[in-house]
Amino acid sequence: MSQLFSPFAIGNLLLKNRIVIAPMCQYSAENGDATDWHLIHLGHLALSGAGLLI
Repeated sequence: MSQLFSPFAIGNLLLKNRIVIAPMCQYSAENGDATDWHLIHLGHLALSGAGLLI
């Protein structure tokens, strides 16, 4: 089995897998603040099953 899907610890934080989603789409912020679009977009990414969303 690939280690990609195995748990991984970073200090006291235990991730359920090693899939990480990097920060993106910051160009669409308004005055540096997240918009409703960001909340929906990041919410969908959070539900994707990735171990860490930055």
